[in-house]
Amino acid sequence: MALADRVHIAGRFQRAVRIDLDFRAPEALDGFICPPSSAEVLKTMARHVSEGGQGAFTWTGPYGSGKSSLAVALGALLNGNTALRQSAEMALGEETASVVCDALPPRSKGWQVLPVVGRRERPAKVVGQAMEACGFTTGLPVSWSDMQVLDALSRVSSKHPRAGGGLMVIIDEMGKFLESAAYDSSDIYFFQQLAEIASRSDNRLVVVGILHQAFDEYANRLSRESRDEWAKIQGRFVDLAVNAHGDEQIDLLSRAIVSDHRTKEPGPVSRGVAALARAYTSSQLAQTLEECWPLHPIVACLLGPISRRRFGQNQRSLFGFLNSSEPQGFRDFLRNAEDGDLYTPDLLWDYLRINLEPSIMASPDGHRWASAVDALERCQAMGGDERSLRLLKVVALIGMFRERSGLTASKELLQWALTDSTAQEIEDDLARLMEWSLVVYRKFDDSYSVFDGSDFDIENAVTKALESITGVDFGRLEALAGLQPVVAKRHYHETGAFRWFDVRIAPLAGVEEAARAYAPRNGAIGAFFLALPTQGESDDQARATSRRAVDKVADWDVVVGLPQGSWDVAALARELVALEQVRDESPELQGDRVARREMEARVSYLQGRLEGELIKVFDSALWHRKGREPEPLPRRWLNALASELADNRFPEAPRLLNELLNRGKPSSSAVAAQNVLLRRMALHEGEERLSIEGYSTEGGLFESLLEATKLYTRTPAGWRFVSPDPIAGDSCDGDPCNLAPAWGAALRFLQENAHRSVSVAEVYDIWQNSPFG
Repeated sequence: MALADRVHIAGRFQRAVRIDLDFRAPEALDGFICPPSSAEVLKTMARHVSEGGQGAFTWTGPYGSGKSSLAVALGALLNGNTALRQSAEMALGEETASVVCDALPPRSKGWQVLPVVGRRERPAKVVGQAMEACGFTTGLPVSWSDMQVLDALSRVSSKHPRAGGGLMVIIDEMGKFLESAAYDSSDIYFFQQLAEIASRSDNRLVVVGILHQAFDEYANRLSRESRDEWAKIQGRFVDLAVNAHGDEQIDLLSRAIVSDHRTKEPGPVSRGVAALARAYTSSQLAQTLEECWPLHPIVACLLGPISRRRFGQNQRSLFGFLNSSEPQGFRDFLRNAEDGDLYTPDLLWDYLRINLEPSIMASPDGHRWASAVDALERCQAMGGDERSLRLLKVVALIGMFRERSGLTASKELLQWALTDSTAQEIEDDLARLMEWSLVVYRKFDDSYSVFDGSDFDIENAVTKALESITGVDFGRLEALAGLQPVVAKRHYHETGAFRWFDVRIAPLAGVEEAARAYAPRNGAIGAFFLALPTQGESDDQARATSRRAVDKVADWDVVVGLPQGSWDVAALARELVALEQVRDESPELQGDRVARREMEARVSYLQGRLEGELIKVFDSALWHRKGREPEPLPRRWLNALASELADNRFPEAPRLLNELLNRGKPSSSAVAAQNVLLRRMALHEGEERLSIEGYSTEGGLFESLLEATKLYTRTPAGWRFVSPDPIAGDSCDGDPCNLAPAWGAALRFLQENAHRSVSVAEVYDIWQNSPFG
């Protein structure tokens, strides 16, 4: 029987909590587990409220740490619905519920709870809209200035002072507001005001903001003065860490994995690993590890620490791994495994390498990962068998996360990791790996680790390089982005003329000069400039600069795009330049294969991120052009704008639908056919189809350029070349390809210069420029 038929993930752990949708739903608390560390967060918050009158808090913790679920439980405990209160009390525990309710007494009517989900928008507006959605503010204005929102919150919180508790505002994804403020270089004074009125409300208004990272992390791209201002605002909030401890995470794993695996006591592997896991203190650890089946106990101990690493929390939560269907992931394992199989540490290594290696290499763990990968490849090249490779993966994995897991790759633990191998086989494999200089034995803690074959500190070298890089290399940015011209596709299909616009990237501060100095190259008829703010320009400054840039260009069509959310691009570009500088200017790398691997992986990862960011900023840009209001256009719609600009610049363009000649450099066969057609035009006028037989190349040119345009047609005098005649009947019949305007312009030029010889090149110049093109 496949394990997929015996194992599934509990429903609660298969979806994320959204507080604005779940805070009143009774089923939102089904299966909720409140770890002791989360209960302590609530108790600490209650003590701050009751003892110091503090009203503003932030809960900070990585993805998947249960912050939103805890907020829903807190809202349920304090609200006026008796059934919800009872469910929350059972989930949180009687002691925790009692402490919270003593500090924040719900009374008969309970607390009013305002759930807010952050987004990149003005905070006051989002909070005001949430109040409207909850029915707190009927009849109030919808513009929602900061003061309107603060006044409304104060009024709602002061209602029913004897029968009700007050107002609790829970702001999930508060980091979205901070990200937006950091990008716009706008202030977050609203949060300072919110914290102040909460702390002066006599415990009638409590604000909880939920963050994925520390408050000041969102401000790390701002100036020192701005960071100091943010730090002052952060001081108005008491920050509480929400992050399950190691024992708690293993307990959550055991509850998330539902199976028919039942044992009266833990198996030998669980007991053995529990005895060696020094970071875990639970007396029931062995039983809890057994209940994580079919996860190998070592994997159960490692998943928590992995999810807390920088690459882990940016990519996966603990339960994201359990629900993932990626190659070598848990669900993939369940589909292919049979009874008795365990998800072993070497499988976890394979999962990380296949799905997360680029992120790991770009993180602080990149150096150790590169050393391990290099050791594995050398082991394979030296003839290491499958068991040796598995052993090396386990040593590497335990070594990377030993600080938080408390596990060390001792000989005893390695035997529990590879239970299908004998102690002697593992000892022989370790001796061979040491002989090959792939692992080293550390006597002080009786453990093995991957031999670190590199002593080059990439992180330090890049930090020093960044200090010398003050700006962004926009030429390099353009090359990395692989920017393709924007083609006027509709214009091409209608006229046969292939026209395009260059795509350039420029700093916002220099886009005016760049637009003024722009000159088309390689046949382009204009340019789209993407202007990146690099000096903390405000929205108003950015829009004014973009408007001036397009207004100052007279000879060519220039469009300036102002991206909404481009602050990552400049930082990534600087870091990439620093990496490449270290790579190209560090002779130590030449003999250091591990460091070179890490360096190339970091460069590749950053290039991919930068390209992705550039695509996003193109799609989010607000495009400015002369004489029109700016408009947001995804990149795929720029072709339509290019066609509109081409139509405006060349309104009298003829419609000549022939792809053989209508290009910058026609092929040799097209040129040969053109010459054949020219000879026949000179020698065979009067003959039908100029005596061209069949459907040769020159026959195709004849049909599209002479027959379709009616330049060669049957007249009373026979087959003759005639001038375009828009007057003859309907204009579409007389001049179906709109040649008359260009013909008339050439004729007028000849008449005006009848006193001299006119070269064909002069006529071509007229036809090449606007309005014909």
